[in-house]
Amino acid sequence: MNDHQTLVPARTVYLLIAALLLLVGTASAAAPIAAFTSTPAFGTVPLTVNFTDTSTGSPTGWAWFFGDETYTQPWIEQNTSSGWSKRGYIRSVAMPDGSIVLMGGYGNSTYLNDTWRSTDNGKTWTEQNPSSGWSGRAEQSCVAMPDGSIVLMGGYGNGTFLNDTWRSTDNGRTWTEQNSSSGWSGRIEQSSVAMLDGSIILMGGYDGNSNQNDVWRSTDFGVTWTQLPDAAWSPRSCFTVVVTRDSSIVLTTGVELDGTWKNDVWRSTDGGLTWTEMTPSASWEERRWHGCVAMPDGSIVLMGGDGPVGWNDVWRSIDDGATWTQLPDAAWSPRARLGCVAMTDGSIVVMGGGGQNDTWRFQPAGSTLQNPSHTYTTAGTYSVALQAFTAAGYSSTHQVSVAVVPMPSISPSVNTPQDLNHDGLYEDLDGNGVFDFNDVVLFFNQMDWIADYEPVTAFDFDRNGRIDFNDIVVLFTTL
Repeated sequence: MNDHQTLVPARTVYLLIAALLLLVGTASAAAPIAAFTSTPAFGTVPLTVNFTDTSTGSPTGWAWFFGDETYTQPWIEQNTSSGWSKRGYIRSVAMPDGSIVLMGGYGNSTYLNDTWRSTDNGKTWTEQNPSSGWSGRAEQSCVAMPDGSIVLMGGYGNGTFLNDTWRSTDNGRTWTEQNSSSGWSGRIEQSSVAMLDGSIILMGGYDGNSNQNDVWRSTDFGVTWTQLPDAAWSPRSCFTVVVTRDSSIVLTTGVELDGTWKNDVWRSTDGGLTWTEMTPSASWEERRWHGCVAMPDGSIVLMGGDGPVGWNDVWRSIDDGATWTQLPDAAWSPRARLGCVAMTDGSIVVMGGGGQNDTWRFQPAGSTLQNPSHTYTTAGTYSVALQAFTAAGYSSTHQVSVAVVPMPSISPSVNTPQDLNHDGLYEDLDGNGVFDFNDVVLFFNQMDWIADYEPVTAFDFDRNGRIDFNDIVVLFTTL
């Protein structure tokens, strides 16, 4: 019955254990250190891998990214009217404890200085302070620090371009002025990021006279600032920056002083000292006032903003902004000046913008179980990420690379078998894209070879854990 000639055993799938451990959140004994094991360590497509969490620090939540996520899950509206007044120019941060803090903005012809907090991914909001100490403003920048504090910088309010710096150590309930005149010129639409070493990098913006491409750094929560070399990208405002898992800073878009709208992407791997252009013209259209977040799997997600029209499109890059793939449009209405954060549980939350006060959430993680299993159905190399966090929200990420090779063809066919209905069973044995009687005949003729060289789970149609004649019978009855 076995007439397969010159059999060559299939190459096995192997796991390349890369070593990348990135701590996110407060430097605290409570912070978990994410780690996991995965079995089996070899096999062919389809490969089911069992992942076991071995994190220390007793995490209470997990977000797994298996490397083949599609990011096509629906956006879920958390709240149609979130409690805080309708506004644009929103600034919000995701805190290490898993909460969101929203500050200031502009709405109803008023520059705002209230602070709000949500502990349930934006479903409900509590006002922390109706008048936070700093003057009412919009277009400021804010960062959540690794120690759990918030630093707010600059902005515009009541005719003044501001260059003060403020800090809160209690989730926005109270604020302390760090510096009333921080060295950099008063400005709006600058961007700032908190680095893993506890420093803050502030860059660009508009100071009332011109756009800037200056870069400033603070190592003491904004008390003092040191100017770095000007960036290689053109002076601009209305752009975004994110910090990726390898501590790179990635900048997207912006507007030049003459009104030129950009869709370029730049990256710094040395804390803003030097910059490399990743692309002069990304796949998405020129825009400003958009949202952008860095994800636990190392990808970047960009959404919304203002251009020739308002946008609610969503784009993703897995190579630090060099190339982008368009995802399904968001369910929220087109808008700019939105608030946008990546949460410790791996989800994205969008707030307000465009004069709205709704809140939306998107969860692209492959699993939120502690010990999940995942089946890879396509050959390739996948980077697996686990973000583990406690009830307080501290999290960390661990990377493992998984390389998957195709299953061999079944002679005399030269095509790879296919799972046409995506149920984990490969009924199209000859790989011609059609399930028919020829597949049953091929199974009958090559049953022994399939048992020896193909993954059992792909052809175990009776689910008894082995390849035998009854699998052929079951396959035949499904014709």
